[in-house]
Formats: sequence, C-alpha cells, structure tokens
Amino acid sequence: MHTDAQVRKPGGRLSREDQRRIGDILQRVYDEVLRQGVPDRFKDLLHQFDRAEEDGEAATAARRQGEGHHETDRLVGAKAFDNKGSRS
Repeated sequence: MHTDAQVRKPGGRLSREDQRRIGDILQRVYDEVLRQGVPDRFKDLLHQFDRAEEDGEAATAARRQGEGHHETDRLVGAKAFDNKGSRS
C-alpha cells in the first residue's frame, strides 16, 4: 500500500527530495512576491524619508561649518575607544 506520508530520517531531518520540493515552492513564492513590486504608498514614504534625510544632513553640515570643528574632533576622539572603554 502506497501513502503520501513519508517516514522521516532520524534526527528529524528531511530527505534531499523533500528539501528540493520545499526549495522549489519557496522559490516560486519569492518570484511571485518580486513580480508584485513595491506599492506606490511605500515608494512615496521612501522618497519622503530620503528628502528628510538630505535636508537633515544639509542642516547638520551648515551647523558644523558655523561652529568650527570642535564637535567633530570630540567624536573622532570618542571613536578611538571601543564600547568596553579600551583603546582600539
């Protein structure tokens, strides 16, 4: 008598054939998701984020230029230490 249920290998591992079938199914699902593309609402949100980030970077650069390089020097000095307090 033949059944669709297969006996699992010891240790709960799947046979190579089962792994291949699951891989094929996952690949089809992944390909379908890629074909759907990014929803327009997400694209709009990403563009808004990019614009806000660019505006913020420009404002930070202008502020640093007006203040001199003191803050930058302090940050460079702090980066010389790793998160354990020892010099890298």
